[in-house]
Amino acid sequence: MDRERILTVSELTMYIKSLLENDMVLASIWVKGEISDFKYYQKSGHSYFSLKDEGAVISCVMFRSRARSLRFVPENGMKVIALGYVSVFERSGRYQLYVEDLEPDGIGALYLQLLQLRQRLEKEGLFSPDKKKPLPKFANRVGVVTSADGAAFRDILKVIRQRHPGAVVVLAHSSVQGESAPQEIARAIRALNEYGEIDVIIVGRGGGSFEDLWAFNTEEVVRAVSASSVPVISAVGHEVDYSLCDLVADVRAATPTQAAQLAVPDIEALRQDLALLQRRMRRAMERNIESKWQTVDYFRARRIWAGPDGLLQHQRLRVGELRERLLKAAKSDIDLRRHGLESISGRLDALSPLRVLERGYAVVRKPEAGEVVKGVEKVRIGELLEIILSEGRMTVEVKTKEQGEGWKKS
Repeated sequence: MDRERILTVSELTMYIKSLLENDMVLASIWVKGEISDFKYYQKSGHSYFSLKDEGAVISCVMFRSRARSLRFVPENGMKVIALGYVSVFERSGRYQLYVEDLEPDGIGALYLQLLQLRQRLEKEGLFSPDKKKPLPKFANRVGVVTSADGAAFRDILKVIRQRHPGAVVVLAHSSVQGESAPQEIARAIRALNEYGEIDVIIVGRGGGSFEDLWAFNTEEVVRAVSASSVPVISAVGHEVDYSLCDLVADVRAATPTQAAQLAVPDIEALRQDLALLQRRMRRAMERNIESKWQTVDYFRARRIWAGPDGLLQHQRLRVGELRERLLKAAKSDIDLRRHGLESISGRLDALSPLRVLERGYAVVRKPEAGEVVKGVEKVRIGELLEIILSEGRMTVEVKTKEQGEGWKKS
């Protein structure tokens, strides 16, 4: 055994590392595979994951300085192509790929970023139809967010002048492409809202490549459009172009020209419609008046207008007849009620105490109290009593009294 050739673990690891790092192929290499075990550490900003295919797995690390330039968020199961170099991590003694750039396999990074942002914002409900505001029917102040030097603004201004010459156009100039474009577009939308006298806002630009239109696919612009209290028309590119700004806007226009048509009414067309409605209303009123005159002529031709006295005479006879019938009915009712009253009076008279006195009966009572005497036990010998007869009264003194039905004996 040649002990001079014995290496420590660290020496062996460093030797292997130097071999890997000095290899021209491994110093900068593209590796294709599927992401698995992806972990992102927010505190450090580093990402750790594995790339695998059907036969092997390699550990990967992407440091914060490299990861922050990615246009998309890596996810497990995503097929990617990684650019990096191979080295050894001494602590674990494991070789790994140090990733410097990452691209989706089969799809552009920019397009993937767009899809991921769309899915996230859609989950938040920013594209929901329930959030769409209706456009005003008669907008008089139009805010425009675009470049003052672009053809889009000239087209918008031309169409608005043709359709609504009295409309006021307020331009909030902003870049429509480049790094500063998203911030400028969002700031312009907020400024028009703060102005407070805008009826509708047009946001857009002319056509261009996917990269040229990218500012209108950024989260900052989408959220500014969503937060606008003024209705927003999106007019980004040409008819075939579609952006996230189109999805979040209240109305999407295929072109800036169409956006101007949607923003303001066509005053001349409104005048023509108004003139047509006036003519229709005049004809309707004339037909209505003619119909009323026909009704008047119809009633004029009737007998009441030709000889009103004859109709009045008939009504007079009718009133006289009704009067006679009313008087007869009233007399019959009075007679019937009088007969009933007489019958009741006769029955009441038969029950009257006066009739009883006329038949020879009398009422005996004590004069002091006015108490009617009903029995001999109520009086004393020598007591004075008042006798009421049908034709007068008298006072008597009680000489004798006898209990029982003595009146029957006498």
